[in-house]
Amino acid sequence: MAEQHAQMSDGEIKKLDAGKGQVTIKHGPLHNLGMGAMTMTFRADGAMLKNHKPGDKVRFLAEDRDGKLTVTSMEAAQ
Repeated sequence: MAEQHAQMSDGEIKKLDAGKGQVTIKHGPLHNLGMGAMTMTFRADGAMLKNHKPGDKVRFLAEDRDGKLTVTSMEAAQ
């Protein structure tokens, strides 16, 4: 778990749709995916999104799942 937490990236939720399972995040580098900072839309489990809203600062982990970038873990930023 500590290794997963170390790979988490900082971001700010810009838009989300729990019903569609999509979240748009303005984020810093995604080290585990070799991607730079940008704003992009990810897939995410709707239940994970229910406690978040646009403007929330978060730490998250995204993975490539069958060619679709998917948020697999998200928590409020401290």
